[in-house]
Amino acid sequence: MSAVILYKDKPYLFDGKKFSAVPWSGLKKHRVAAVIPAQKLVALSFKLPLSLSDEQLAVQVELKMYNEGGLDPNRDYAIDFVRFVLESENSYLIEAFAIAKEDLDALVGEYAKRVGFLDLVFPRFIAYTALYPQGAAPTMNDLYIHLSEEEGYAAIYQNGRYIGYRTIDSLQSIAKKTGIELARLKSLLYSKGLVEENYSLQEKDIFATIQEVFYKNIEKIVYSVNFKRSYFGYGHIDRLIFDCDGETVAGLREYLVSFGIDGDLRPELVQCCDLAPQEAGIATLALYAQQFDTLEQKLNFTLYERKKPLFLYESVQVAAGFMLLLLLMAGVYFYLDASLQRYDTQIAALQDKLTHYKHIATKYGVAIKRLQKEQDRLQAKLQEQQRRDETLEESMSAIPFVHDATLARQKMMNDIVAGLYTYRLSTKALDQNGSKSARVLVVSKDLQREKIAKFMDFMLSRNYRNVTTQEIKRNDGLYESTIKVAP
Repeated sequence: MSAVILYKDKPYLFDGKKFSAVPWSGLKKHRVAAVIPAQKLVALSFKLPLSLSDEQLAVQVELKMYNEGGLDPNRDYAIDFVRFVLESENSYLIEAFAIAKEDLDALVGEYAKRVGFLDLVFPRFIAYTALYPQGAAPTMNDLYIHLSEEEGYAAIYQNGRYIGYRTIDSLQSIAKKTGIELARLKSLLYSKGLVEENYSLQEKDIFATIQEVFYKNIEKIVYSVNFKRSYFGYGHIDRLIFDCDGETVAGLREYLVSFGIDGDLRPELVQCCDLAPQEAGIATLALYAQQFDTLEQKLNFTLYERKKPLFLYESVQVAAGFMLLLLLMAGVYFYLDASLQRYDTQIAALQDKLTHYKHIATKYGVAIKRLQKEQDRLQAKLQEQQRRDETLEESMSAIPFVHDATLARQKMMNDIVAGLYTYRLSTKALDQNGSKSARVLVVSKDLQREKIAKFMDFMLSRNYRNVTTQEIKRNDGLYESTIKVAP
């Protein structure tokens, strides 16, 4: 599957080997992904029991992020996580991330409006998982360094598996802290690096300023490397891989070694699909999107899913079923109408015969009795036909009432779903008694009990006069309440 990565306001179509031009109007045929900077993520690490199912794990992660990660309960977030099994502790080590919907809209909202959807939204540091063969990764430890104008981080990979990252200053941040113009800072870092001998006597002050900023960032990197070592037990770093638009920072390896990081730390440029270093970084992002379904470790923060085909929506299915019912009933009506006209013709013919029989009855008494019996039979048949006509009339008059009842039931269901979506409530059960009433078993997170009351006010505002609940129960950190709704 080809993938499109949206990067710096441009779409890049990648087939696994090369990039191709693609118009914005042609993106719907491909998987479309966008990248967000790591600095915008709220991150939290914690442990959870191995006994939790995937669904329970997702719920617990969300609760932890709100309770301990400092998320605002009045804002919407996209939350995702990666997990690591700690067999010795019979637990998962969870690394969870969240980003507020407003921040997501500010970063990639324009992309979503222009394309109509975004299949994937992910941070760059997780994309390197696509560079390693799944299930047969090499036994080496890699430290990735990414520096760009908007973002900076160090990402740690053990045997091809992501185990952690740490944000560092972006180029814009370094330029602001040092007072050096951004273009000149990039030139100095990529041509002279952190090697003092590369700077002239007149540039020593500039070098000292850059060095001071990098000291603090290197301390962050070294702390993260040592912290992750306590969980994953690696002893050294084999490769120092730069993902900096095809550039490296000379001297950074020596600083990391001097701060106590063991290993060869062989400086390399990120490599992907035999492409030039300047293209390898973007290719890595596209490769991650392309291989997303088969990756063991992955993150996706999209809130902009593709619209489902029209026939998959329940309301469309109900409407189609109702239209089919109307067509069937119309067919029955026209069939009965044609039969009625045929019977009317037959009755008219029989009435003519009856008149003829009455005419000759004056001459033939026996014939009159026979004709009288025939008349009685025909009248009974006529009455039967009239009863059928009345039944048909009643059936046709009932159609509007069936339609109205269906619309009332559908409106009640739509109002309940709208209320649940508005206040981000979940349900365990929903029982609807036609258009008369509905019972909803509502589930809300801890610290969000008031949203049940807001949901009830929402239903009252939609002209449902009877919205009641007996009690609100707390169960395993969640609030549960059975709410009855009636017109």
